[in-house]
Amino acid sequence: MKMHTKIFIGLLGGAIVGSLLAMLKLGQAAAYIKPLGDLFIKLLKMITIPLIMVSIMAATAGFADLKKLGRVGLKGVSFFLISTIFAVSLGMTAANIFKPGQHLDPEKKQALMAEIRTNADFQKQIDSSVGKKKKPADFFLDLIPANPFAALAQGDMLAVITFSVLLGLAFSLIASAKREKVLELLQAVNDALIALVKGVMKLAPFAVFALIASVVTQFGFHFLLSLLRYSLVTIGVMAAFLFGYYGLAVLFLARTNPVHFFRNLSAVGLLAFSTSSSNAVLPENMISCEQKLGVNRDITSFILPLGATINMSGTSIYHGVSVVFIAQVFGYSLPLQKQLIIILSATLAAIGTAGIPGIGIITLAMVLGAANIPAEGIGLIIGVERILDMCRTVLNVLGDSATALIVDRSEKRREQRQRGIIP
Repeated sequence: MKMHTKIFIGLLGGAIVGSLLAMLKLGQAAAYIKPLGDLFIKLLKMITIPLIMVSIMAATAGFADLKKLGRVGLKGVSFFLISTIFAVSLGMTAANIFKPGQHLDPEKKQALMAEIRTNADFQKQIDSSVGKKKKPADFFLDLIPANPFAALAQGDMLAVITFSVLLGLAFSLIASAKREKVLELLQAVNDALIALVKGVMKLAPFAVFALIASVVTQFGFHFLLSLLRYSLVTIGVMAAFLFGYYGLAVLFLARTNPVHFFRNLSAVGLLAFSTSSSNAVLPENMISCEQKLGVNRDITSFILPLGATINMSGTSIYHGVSVVFIAQVFGYSLPLQKQLIIILSATLAAIGTAGIPGIGIITLAMVLGAANIPAEGIGLIIGVERILDMCRTVLNVLGDSATALIVDRSEKRREQRQRGIIP
C-alpha cells in the first residue's frame, strides 16, 4: 500500500474517532492521543534544520556557475512574491464579493468575542504582536544572523538559509581538492538525513491519526458551522488558488501535467494538512520533488527551504479574507488606499514567518494593526483557526513544490537551448 493511501486512512480514521469522542464528550482523551503526533512532528523538525544547512551548503558549493545560482534564486524569489501578492489580493476580492462578515448573527458575534477575552495566553500573544509592523529594511536585516548558533537554536530560517548560502559560497572558493572532500562529506551527511527521514515517515499514518483525532476531539465541527460562510470563502479561495493558479503555472511554465504533479505530491499534501507545519513537511517534500517529479537536488535544496520561509500563499489568502471579514463585522470601511496597505503589510508579514502551526493568526494581528482595525476581532475567527491553518499549510507547501518544479524546468530548457537541442 502506498504511503499517501496509508496517510489518508489515518486521516479518515482520526476524523471518525475524534468525532465519536467529541459526541461522547470525552474531550480529555485528546491529551492521550496527541503525544504520538507531537513526537512525529518533533522528529521531523529535528531533521529539518540540519537537512536545510547541509543541502544548501552542498548545492551552493556544487554550483559550478555562480550566475546560475543567482538566476535560480531570482526566479524563485520573484515567483514567490508574485504569488503572495496575488494570493492576498484574491482573498480580499473574494471577501468583498461574498461579504461573509455581513451575515454574522450579532449574538454569535458577542459569544465569539467573549471566548478570546477568557483566553489570557492568546490575548498576551495578540497584544505582543500589535504594532509590530515589518518594514522592507527589516527583511534584509533579518537575513543576517548576529550569531549563527543562536539562529540555529531558535529556528530562524531566514538567518540559517543566509548563513548556509554564504558558507557554501566560501567552500566553492577554496582549493578544488579540499572542496571535493567537503562536498563528499556534505553529500554523505545529506544521504544519512534522507535515510532518517524515510525511517521517521513510517510513523506518518499513525501520527496523522493521532493529530486529526486530537483536533476533532478538542474542537469538534461546531465552530466551523458557526462561521460557515467565512470558512467556505477562505477554503474556497485557497482551493481555487491551488488548483487554478498553481495548476496552470505547472502546466504552462513547467510544462508538466498538473494531475501528475498533484498525484505525486498527495502524501506531502496530506502530511501538511495533518501537521500544519511547513517546516515539518520540508524533508519529505524535498524527497518527493526529487524522486517523483525529477527536480534536481540543487534546485530543491535551495528553493524549497527558501519557500518554507517566504512563500506563504495560503497564509496570505487567510490574511486577506480575515481582515475584510473582521472589518465587515465591525462596520469599518476599507477604501482602496487602505486595501493597498493591507496587501503590502500582509506580504511583508508573510516573509520570514516561521513555518509552525498557528503562526498565521499572530501575523494577522500585525496586519490588522497596519489597517487600524482592532486586533480583538481575531476572537471572531479563533474557533476555526486550526482547521484553516491545516488548509493553508497545504497551499503553502505545494506552492513551494510548484515553484521548485517551475524553476527546475526553466533551467533545463535553458540548458537545452544552449546545446541546440531545442530552438
